[in-house]
Amino acid sequence: MLPKFTSRPQGGGTAPVGERAVFAAVVYVLTSGCAWRFLPESFGVSPATAHRRFTAWTEAGLWRRMHRAVLDELGARGELDWTSAIVDAASVRAKKKGGSLTGPNPVDRGKKGSKLHVLSEAQGLPLAVAVSGANLHDSQAFKPLILGLAAALTCYKRLARFTT
Repeated sequence: MLPKFTSRPQGGGTAPVGERAVFAAVVYVLTSGCAWRFLPESFGVSPATAHRRFTAWTEAGLWRRMHRAVLDELGARGELDWTSAIVDAASVRAKKKGGSLTGPNPVDRGKKGSKLHVLSEAQGLPLAVAVSGANLHDSQAFKPLILGLAAALTCYKRLARFTT
């Protein structure tokens, strides 16, 4: 699923690092909360390379495709618990001053912020994720999450027809 890395056409520089090592380093940073610059040398990947590859993968839509592939696999195995769904949201400060996904935060003196909305299945596995301005009421974000869930359900129904 990882986009192919192409070395520089003019040659030179350091030898390319294996995708598996870079992926492990990126996942470590994302799951541990470690700053890129403090990435342990034991990964064999420089912090700059890990961050550069993370940025390229993000722009290529890797994380969304990977999330969908995991949901597809778990759905095909019947390992998703559809007995209930949980919706939650968290507000975060906006790093930049503007943007369409920011708004005045009603609980942070009107400072710009965003709200992350997550719809999870009964075991806590995220099914759909959305971002909005911090001033959007949670009930207004519910519809896009459900629409995202509807797309996932359609996919699982198609898979069920092929696997039975």
